[in-house]
Amino acid sequence: MSIVEKAVEKLKNLPTELAVPPPVETAPLHMASTVERFQERTRVVDQPVESAPLWHVEPAVLKRTGILPADDAAGARLADELRLIKRTLLDNAIGKGAETPARGRRIMVASAEAGEGKSFVAMNLALSLARETDFEVLLVDGDIPKSDITRILGLGEQPGLMDVLADEQRAPAEVIVRTDVPNLLVVPAGKRHPLAAELFRSRRMEYVLDEFGGRDRRRLMVFDSSPLLATSESQVLASHMGQVVMVVAAGRTHRQAVNSALQSLDDFQYVGLVLNMSSLPARANYYSRPHGHYLRVLNGEA
Repeated sequence: MSIVEKAVEKLKNLPTELAVPPPVETAPLHMASTVERFQERTRVVDQPVESAPLWHVEPAVLKRTGILPADDAAGARLADELRLIKRTLLDNAIGKGAETPARGRRIMVASAEAGEGKSFVAMNLALSLARETDFEVLLVDGDIPKSDITRILGLGEQPGLMDVLADEQRAPAEVIVRTDVPNLLVVPAGKRHPLAAELFRSRRMEYVLDEFGGRDRRRLMVFDSSPLLATSESQVLASHMGQVVMVVAAGRTHRQAVNSALQSLDDFQYVGLVLNMSSLPARANYYSRPHGHYLRVLNGEA
């Protein structure tokens, strides 16, 4: 008997329990298409994580910094001024204003130079908009060098805008902080980056901003930027916006600086001017629209 015949004979004599079981039928593996995977990713990053605890905004801290101190006459007057300012912004955002700017839900608060009170206006404006029951507001700290809003809210250790721009593996929703102020969410500035202007100009920036806006048209975005004449990234940030609120310090900002800052903006943006630190009486405010801009006096501080 040959070696092959001996091997066959041994196989015949093996116990039946060692026999190889029949192959198990399995459903064919379905590979999701690129579109399906992108849609699934979009559903994941569209909203901030609801299970995260709400970030506490301390009223005493806001009051010390002059943020909507509505328990006195000056605070009530400030709240009233903000209602007048936000009216035009809201109408433009929902397409009911005299103009309908593209990306009208993106509102940037800027100034020509430092010390004009833009962060004060940005935070007060966001809080005032959050009081509108039909909207929620995402306040984004885009002033990377100073990050005043991040500091005031105690969010310095939290990841923010720069982190999600620099790391493409990080979902935009991961840096959105839901606060215990109704309808108010915040994105901190994040860690400083030497290529801030380049990151602001990147495709990633537009994607992140789209995700910040969410799929719900109820969300308005308010961005605090660095001064337009102080950093290059502020002008790049402005190019992503639909509306710009320019803060001008009464008796401090030179006309030439204001004109230079306005010239750095795009023609398609709706631009409003707010005169801050004014000593005019409460009802001495005036409203005009020179060259498509509005001017509103705000009796506020820095």
